[in-house]
Amino acid sequence: MANDKRYTILYGRLSQEDEREGESNSIGNQRMMLQKYAEEKGFENTKFLFDDGYSGTNFNRPAWNEIMELIESNQVDTLIIKDMSRLGRDYLQIGNLMEHTFPNFNVRLIAINDAVDTLYGDNDFTPFRNLFNDFYAKDCSKKIRAVKKAQAERGERVATRPPYGYKKDADNPKKLVIDEDAAEVVKYIFKLCSEGRGPSQIARQLTEEQIVNPSNHYFNMTGVALTNLNTEKATVWNSRTVRAIIDDETYLGHTVSMKYTTASYKNKKRILRPENEWLRFENTHQFIIEKELWDIAHDVRKSKKRPRKNMDEPNPYSGMIFCADCGFPLVLHRAHTMEESKNNFACSSYKRFGKEKCTSHYLRETLLAKVILDDIKRVTHFARQDEALFAQFINEKNTAETRKEITRLQKELDVMKKRDLELTALFKRLYEDNVLGRIPDEHYRTLSEQYISEQKTLRETIPQSEERMTKLKNSLTNVDRFIEKAKKYTDLSELTPEILHIFIEKIEVGERAEKYSRTAPQDIWIHYRDIGMLNDVKKEFDIESQEEMFGTDELYAWDDGLQPAI
Repeated sequence: MANDKRYTILYGRLSQEDEREGESNSIGNQRMMLQKYAEEKGFENTKFLFDDGYSGTNFNRPAWNEIMELIESNQVDTLIIKDMSRLGRDYLQIGNLMEHTFPNFNVRLIAINDAVDTLYGDNDFTPFRNLFNDFYAKDCSKKIRAVKKAQAERGERVATRPPYGYKKDADNPKKLVIDEDAAEVVKYIFKLCSEGRGPSQIARQLTEEQIVNPSNHYFNMTGVALTNLNTEKATVWNSRTVRAIIDDETYLGHTVSMKYTTASYKNKKRILRPENEWLRFENTHQFIIEKELWDIAHDVRKSKKRPRKNMDEPNPYSGMIFCADCGFPLVLHRAHTMEESKNNFACSSYKRFGKEKCTSHYLRETLLAKVILDDIKRVTHFARQDEALFAQFINEKNTAETRKEITRLQKELDVMKKRDLELTALFKRLYEDNVLGRIPDEHYRTLSEQYISEQKTLRETIPQSEERMTKLKNSLTNVDRFIEKAKKYTDLSELTPEILHIFIEKIEVGERAEKYSRTAPQDIWIHYRDIGMLNDVKKEFDIESQEEMFGTDELYAWDDGLQPAI
């Protein structure tokens, strides 16, 4: 401190709402007023600090935090502000400062325009003034929320910052255009996700490859520092950021607004709204991620499990391969002590509950990969060689099978929705009977719990069935998309996770016709994306094909030491 004197702090604050009122509230105007007052009144050792762009309800401001540190270290003699609203617009916080903090540290407060000077103690009207300032902040918050809601309902973007992968159009700031460099990273993230990698794995890979993270990329482009900016860790990614990118529908070209709200105009913590309150407008800007890749990535995310310690790579078949008899997933067994060619699948129901529930359905991973790759080659070759015949075949098959499935699903949906309405009426009648004393409290609790549990299950199942219905309806017109993929992927030398998820939706594995037989066939049903399962693509292979691939000595494997798996 100059001359070992305590400071006279001149403090200014400007929010976006104050800025709209004109130049009188500008930081420059506040500075001139405060300095002139200090000179005229003979205050020395002045220090001007200001917060530009901070709401009065927010006391976590850089300059104000610095002032509080000076006050608590007993370095402030006087605090001068233009008016009480510059200090803040939360009457509880301001009251605590004036009644406790300032007196405890012997700080004199002067608000020039409001004629407030705590040295003289005649400030009886100040609490009411602070309350009016609080009301003003509340009123502004209501008006801003109303404006933002109206903008969102018109399909306009209400966010001030464009999402990673986009930037504002120079000619129209409300419009999004693609930021090519960041968009490539977004595509890379979705590609890794579709291959079976989780957000944590993707974040580690992006960090290892020294890719600049979103906050630092935005700072490099605009010079604006976000609250979470750390320039010393510019290439460090976290799983939360990756997860947010994967779940953001903006990359499909859609605008989704009103996803979040805040508890109040003072508490700015974000609260996620129910999805039925979101406002969604499709095809409002250029997409970065195609719908198919989005669906694949999210299908993988739904079914993905945390990889086991003995798995160097994630299981690319997670959520895709099922037992044809019990419907449970087949689990992949790998171990560092096993040769890679012996990695195998087995029914999870059999693994958990034994032979009373199901059978092993044992299948080598290497063999499954070969069967799938051969079948993809055959089907895509057919699609490329004779597009018209292929489309005719698929459409005829899908039209009959899919419409039958749609009809079945629609009947189930109608029954579930009807039951949902019945449960609402039953619960209402049950409540009335309990209030009127017609049924005892114990029976009321038992029945109400049953009704609530059943209704909860229904309301979880209905959206899933509706989503399945939408997919089935879309599949009727997706033959052309499959043909385009067949043309794009012509060099199918190995079954990569990308190829697997782009072409395959689900795989069902049957048991051998005769248990432990070396000659009995085993069936595999492959369900393709866009075109479903082709009847003539049902695969059959016997033990001779396995002998050709692995040799007779490696043919038998023991499943957890319980029984021969083959």
